[in-house]
This record gives sequence, C-alpha cells and structure tokens, in this order.
Amino acid sequence: MKLFLPSNIFSEILAAVLKKNDDLEINFKESSLITKELEKDTMAIGLIPSLDIINHKNLFISGKAGISFDGTLANSYFYLTKNEQRTLGTVAIRGDVSLNEIIFTKILFEERFSSEVEIALDTHKEPVKDQNTLVVGTENFKLWDYNNSISFADLMADLLDFPYVNFIFASNDKNQLSKLETIIENIDSNIEENISSYLKDLNYPEEVKLLVQENLGAVYYEMTPNETEALNELIKLVYYHGVIEELFDIKFI
Repeated sequence: MKLFLPSNIFSEILAAVLKKNDDLEINFKESSLITKELEKDTMAIGLIPSLDIINHKNLFISGKAGISFDGTLANSYFYLTKNEQRTLGTVAIRGDVSLNEIIFTKILFEERFSSEVEIALDTHKEPVKDQNTLVVGTENFKLWDYNNSISFADLMADLLDFPYVNFIFASNDKNQLSKLETIIENIDSNIEENISSYLKDLNYPEEVKLLVQENLGAVYYEMTPNETEALNELIKLVYYHGVIEELFDIKFI
C-alpha cells in the first residue's frame, strides 16, 4: 500500500508509528503535489491539505484519521511586522505552501481584522524578516523564531469554533483507505503513550521536540464527528467567501 505524506514534523511522527507496518510504502512529498500522485496511482493513499478536495471532489476521505489542530501548536505561523491596525498590504507565503494557506490567509484577515491582503509567494532562499510572512512547515522550527509568531491553526480554530482540520487522508480507492483506517486505529493514544520514542530520531532541535510533547493534547490524528463537522465547516467557509460556487458532499467512507 503506497502512502504519500507531506514533509513536516507532525506527519513524520505519524510515519514513525506506521513504519512498523510492512504493508505500507511511505513516501514524503510536497503537500501541494500529493493529489497529483493520487491521480497517477489510483490505489495510493495521500495525506492531503484539506482544501484540495474542492478541486478533487471524487476522492474518498477518511472519517477516522487526519491531522487537526486546536491550539497554538501548528504547521504554519505568521511573522508580522509591527502594525497595530493589521493593514498589511501583502503577506508573503513560503515553505510547503498549499491551497489552504493561500485561501485561508485572505479569509482570516478579512474576517478577523477587516483587512484585505494580497498574497505573494516568497521565493527567497533565506528568510526575509522585514516583511509580513506566513511560513508553512518545517522551516518554522529550524529557521524562524516561532515563539514570536501567530499560530495559523489557532486563528482558524478560533474563527470556526472547531478544530482546524489541516490534513485529511484521501484516495481514489475506498478499500485501500478502509485498510489504512484499520492500521491506524487508536492512533492518538499510541502517539501520546510513545511520543518520546517517536521524536527521538527526528531531526529537530530539542526545544522543538519539547514544544510538541507539551502541546500534543491540541493535535488530533483521529477524526471524530467533531473533526468531520469541522471539515464541512471549512468547505462552507470557502463557499460563503465565493471561492467555490456550490456546496458539495464530502465522500467520507
């Protein structure tokens, strides 16, 4: 069973759990490219950014597992210049950027700060600290001062009054997805009980590993009815903002 995961600390923890299963072939990929892999291999499974389903409505979606956040720990963080009115003009986005960050950044500033922002992809090799930036993925924990940032997931969860469903398991093959759900049953308790060993071999500073351990209670690898409703709320949000023309039913298995 071929499984594509985005490359970030949260999916790396997941991979540390799953690598014990010989039936899984785990591949890391840029998050925005995983749905393309699912198009090429219709039996493969991908942990895709949640908003990818607005362009891939026929994918089957797991209603039992994904990655959601309900606190300050996140995969994306804003680093903003001093501007009390939040009249930002432009937000540069860098890292493992997906549709989620591009669309929800504009919605967040419109909803939370009554401010319209333009989105620009930051292609600089090194961090540029004198601009408003949203950093996605691993780079936050290696090149940026995440202690002086604003959590993207926390803003989203506060806006929705639900956890922010960042990644969801998807496949064109319903049976393969069902098999994966069996493999990752009770994943939250497994990770919680063994998080120290799973983090031990990951290439991150010790303070980052401690941060994850201390805030693990706000990261959900299991999808409960609360998270499935949260995912539906995300789709409603982009509909109300005119990103999609019609609401649709998510194909939960």
